[in-house]
Order: sequence, then C-alpha cells, then structure tokens
Amino acid sequence: MATLRQPIVSLLGHVDHGKTTLLDRITGSARAAKEAGGITQHIGAFEVPGAAVARMCEGILKPGQLRIPGFLFIDTPGHRSFETLRRRGGALADLALLVIDARDGVMPQTRESLQILRHEKTPFAVALTKTDMLPGWRKPPGPVRLTDWIGRSGDEFAQALDDRVYRVAESLVEAGFSADRYDRVSDFTRNVGILPVSAKFGVGIPELIALMVGLSQRFLEGDLELVTRGGEATILERSDQKGVGPVGHVIVYRGALAVGDSIVVTGRSAPFETRIRGLFRPKPAKAGRSASSGGLESLDRVEAAAGVFLAAPGIDAALPGGLLKAVRSDEERAQVQGELAREAQPVAELAPSGVAIYADALGGLEALAFECREAQIPIHEAGVGPVGRPTVLRIAAVKEPLHRAILAFNVPILPEALVPGEESQVRVFTGDVMYRLLEEYGAWKLAQEAALNAQRRIDWVHPARFEVLPGFVFRASKPAIVGIRVMVGTLRPGTRLMKPDGTEVGSLRGLQKDGKSVASAAPGEELAASIEGAVVGRNLKEGDQLMVSLPAAAVRALRSVALDPGERELLEELVRLRRRTEPFWGQ
Repeated sequence: MATLRQPIVSLLGHVDHGKTTLLDRITGSARAAKEAGGITQHIGAFEVPGAAVARMCEGILKPGQLRIPGFLFIDTPGHRSFETLRRRGGALADLALLVIDARDGVMPQTRESLQILRHEKTPFAVALTKTDMLPGWRKPPGPVRLTDWIGRSGDEFAQALDDRVYRVAESLVEAGFSADRYDRVSDFTRNVGILPVSAKFGVGIPELIALMVGLSQRFLEGDLELVTRGGEATILERSDQKGVGPVGHVIVYRGALAVGDSIVVTGRSAPFETRIRGLFRPKPAKAGRSASSGGLESLDRVEAAAGVFLAAPGIDAALPGGLLKAVRSDEERAQVQGELAREAQPVAELAPSGVAIYADALGGLEALAFECREAQIPIHEAGVGPVGRPTVLRIAAVKEPLHRAILAFNVPILPEALVPGEESQVRVFTGDVMYRLLEEYGAWKLAQEAALNAQRRIDWVHPARFEVLPGFVFRASKPAIVGIRVMVGTLRPGTRLMKPDGTEVGSLRGLQKDGKSVASAAPGEELAASIEGAVVGRNLKEGDQLMVSLPAAAVRALRSVALDPGERELLEELVRLRRRTEPFWGQ
C-alpha cells in the first residue's frame, strides 16, 4: 500500500461563526494527547499528527482504521483563504470544513464559500458550531459521544438542534448540495454531512475528526500518495521577516523542497527562476497558538504537506495565489515556465466589450471570473493587484456603456485612478464579499439600462397608434386639426403618419391639450393634433386610425430597446406591412 501524506483541510465560513475557536479546540486536543505526540506549528497552518488523531478518535475509529499520517489544517481568514490556496489543476485544499453558526445559519460569506466549493468540486463537511447556545443545552460532565449527548440533553435541545440542522440542510439544497445530519447519511458521495459541535466544551470534535478521516481515506487516497521529489507549493502572500528579509508564505503540497533548490515561481508579470536561500517555520509556541512568540526555526528541507516561510532572491515579485516548483534541468525549467504562465491566465476569453475584474490573489481572480461567467457578465480585462488609471482609461473607452465598470475584489483603487469629474464615465465597485460586488453591479446595470432606454425613447421615433375622434374636426387642412385618442405607444410631434394599409397621410406637426402645447401623449389621452399634409374628407376621415411611420434604421435600433407589449406588437405589424414590398426591410 502506498505511503500517504496528510490531507490539507481548509476552514471556510462566515465571519464570527467560530472557525478560530474550532481550530483552537482541535489543536488543543492534540496538545493534550501528549503521549500521542503534539502538533507542529507551520506558517498559516497547523499539523495534527496521526498519533494525535488516533488518540482524539479513540473509541470511534477501530484499531488499524487510520491510514493517513494526520492532517494539515489551513488557518487563514475565511473563504478568501480557499480562493488563494491553489495548485495546478484546482484548489490546494483536499478537503474543506464549512463552519456554520447554529443560531445564524447560512450567511453571506457561507453562500460564497458554497459557490467556491461547488466550483472547485472539493469534498467537504459542515461543522455546525455553537450548539451549546441553543435552548435546552446541558453542560457535559466530561468526554461524551455526540449522539449520546444529544439524546441525554432532553427534548427541547433535540428539537432546537433538529430545526437548525433542517434549516442549514435546506440552504445547502438551494446551493445545489444534498445534506443531512452526519449520523443519518449513508452515502457521503451524494450527501454532505452536518456535524453539530460545541468547540467550547469539546462535544462533537472526535466525531468531526473521524468524519474527516473517513472522507480522506475513502475518496482521496489516490490524491494523497506521498511523493518525495519534484517539490511544488502555492504562495499565500509575501512579507518581510526580521532577520530574514523578504519571504513568501508558502504551502508545500507535493514532494519536497530544500535549501539550494532551483525553483520557478509565478511572478506578477511572468514566471521567473530563483534559488531557495532559506526555509523557516515558527518555533513551537510555549502556550497558546501564537506563531510569532517563539521566533523562527531554520529548516534544510521540508516535505508535503507543510506551511513555511521561503526566502529566495526576487521572491517579493511573486504573485499571491501563484505557484512554485523545483526544477532540475533546462528542459524542465522551460516546461514549468510555460505551465505557470498558463496557470496565471484564469480568464479563458476576454471580450471586446466587457467589465474589468481585479483581485488581490490569483485564486480570487479565478473565482470572480467564474462567477462573472455564471452571471453572463463579459470580461474585457482581468488582473491581480491595485486598480490604476490605465485600467480606468481602457474601460472608459469600452463601446457598451453598461460594461464601463470595474469590479475590484479586496484590492485598493490607487489615488490617481479616478480624476474628479470623471466618476460618471466608469463605475468602480469595491468590496471583500464577491457576491455583493456582482449584486451591486447588477443593480447599477439595471438602473443604467432604464436610463438608457428612457433616453433612447426620446432619441428614436417610437411606434404609436391613435384614432381620429368623430365630431372633433377643428380645421380640414393646412394643417388639419382634429381631436384624437392615443391607443398604443407614446405619440410625439415631428413624426410621419400612415394608415394601416401603408398609405402616407402627412406629418404630426403639434399636440395641444387644454389649449396648451404638449411634447407627448400617452395611451388613453384625448387631445387636439395638427397634421400637415392631411385633408379631412380626402385622405383623412373621422374614425380613421393612424400609426407612426418608422424609418428602417429606427426599427433596427428599437429591437434592443425595452418596449411594452402593445408597442412591440405594433412594431412587428409595421415590419410585416413593409416587407410585403421590401422582404428585408428593417433587418
């Protein structure tokens, strides 16, 4: 049987739903199992060895059932960590724990996390936290099995918990996942397990770890085979470390990296080659979880899966969310540079007219591009990092007004990007919740469409029909002045008029109501109309119906304008009439 590496597990969820407390409890339980080995603290991650896992799951996992050597839990902020954690071919995390507060249920960042999980097709379980705050909760006297404790806590707690589980399961169904409480799930390939926990009291933690073991060993063994050569890592972020200088925070997910290795790194402009000058991780903290209290420990070599600081010349030019790989020959170097260059292009197709999208990391940009494609929002430009003036100028030149927008996810807008007075040319949306950016753009687009349609209705002649009222002929000709009732559309002066058979009558010179000139008349309005070229009794009679005669160019333009059903029907009637003599009229 192949040797396995630790599965990499990322914690996702809404802010304040208990991710940090849950990880504290998991790693604290591992520390407490001293005879089973403690935890190794990495940068941005915590390793829980297999011996500690076995100790935590004693009585749940049978002897010999545990085949993985432990877990590497990624400790980074919420759903953004998952977008940043990447490897070639998909997300870096093998598994995910979606943390949901039992009282709040699915919240905005939870929904965003679900979108990311669906996009990446990552196996996950739900940790339903803060169950100790539900009605009827009783503090356990000591270690207790979760299912036993639910039964012993009484009907009030059991009912409250069932209600919360059902509510969360219903929200997951809306997001495209089938889900139920973990002990009611028979097939984890088809259903997501929801596991109630109390991180404060430790209830449900052993079952949660056992569930993650089961998911890992059942579905991921082929992906977890340990490789000791060909080191590969993903770059979380860059920083300066005292006594070391610029470093990359990296997660090694395959093979091994050693001091002196040549590596190719995803850069902001292009992949570049450098050499590892040093590998470091925080020294074990004496108490708590602080990564900085013990200083740095130098390493000669590190194997997957692990989180470390990596020092190398030029590492400050690395692209957050990008990748790095050890290379051993010129041929391998050229191949990897090509692969990483392709990886750094998350948007498959850029449109001639579309919005600009920017994010703080490559994974975030990929996720934003995916959501834009799902929402059928074309992308004209995409990039990682702050938004500058060149981007604003390029988007201002986009032909379609509805695409003159920039969606900036978790990145700043540089001070010189927007010049006062130019705000109306390009709309910039900023924020750290992706779906809100899309919602805000969608709302702006709808408002812009309405404004553009209103302007187009003024700029273009619109279809309209009216009837000449019997008994209301005020002048027979030069111009004819008659009483009319508008039947369909908005009638405006300056338009050519025709009968339903196509006979031209003249042009609408003016409209008056209550003795005053008006610019337009809506359906149902009765008023006086002066018609140049019409002669009552010759080409115009009382009771006649007249319609606006539209030019072919107006018909083509009106096909992209919002018309009411009556106007649309009248437009098509006009097209059918004209095509009796001109088959392609209006195309």
